[in-house]
Amino acid sequence: MSFGLALGGGAARGHAHVGVLSALEAAGLRPSHLAGTSAGAIVAGLYAFGVGVDEIESAAGEFTWRDVAGISLKRTGLLSNRELGDICEDLLGPVDLRDAAIPLAVVTTDITNGERVVFTDGPLSRVVRASAAVPGVFEPVEIGDRQLVDGGLVENVPVAALRELGAATVVAVTLDTGLDFQTPRSLVPILINAFQIAVSTASEAYIRDAADVVIRPDLRHFTHWNTKDGAAIRREGQRAGEAAVEAIRTAQR
Repeated sequence: MSFGLALGGGAARGHAHVGVLSALEAAGLRPSHLAGTSAGAIVAGLYAFGVGVDEIESAAGEFTWRDVAGISLKRTGLLSNRELGDICEDLLGPVDLRDAAIPLAVVTTDITNGERVVFTDGPLSRVVRASAAVPGVFEPVEIGDRQLVDGGLVENVPVAALRELGAATVVAVTLDTGLDFQTPRSLVPILINAFQIAVSTASEAYIRDAADVVIRPDLRHFTHWNTKDGAAIRREGQRAGEAAVEAIRTAQR
């Protein structure tokens, strides 16, 4: 039996996805399909192309907002996340989603009309940038004739995208457990907090009803924007992944 893994958005909390994957690998469980939104798209994209969990964590452990964002010269966002695409290409080269070793879907939002846009082909670096482009913080990413932003607006934990990809059993990883925000002291953290509050409120009931297994790392004490807590966040993901192993095995029967 096989299962698909849907990795949700959560900015810096995305380190938890690496811990979950590490725990599942240790238990001999590897997903047959992957879908990701925002931070989940970054991890899912790298893992689908064969980058190991330790290498993903090593790369992510060096991230700061300065590493993945630059000043935007456009009026549609404060920052550009072009550097995030460069990091993906440094690890993988200019790969296309359709060539992933594990079938992969990435969720984005068309900011011009609110449409949910799911990619199963196209340049990974550009698609991941779009999926992680928090509106207002990052400028939209143009792909074709679309202006695309963070997929969390329409499907923060991409359960439906995973089923559309062909996964019969869906395991969802949500990072919006315990929205314990620290007081932000600049505009970007305020915008990210506002975005995550809205996204979490909209998606919780849907995830519970639509997924076969839901993994919820205990992230109450970690913000979405502090990049210094990566190792501790990964450990929480590892614990949550280990706790879900038997439920995943049962769901596959």
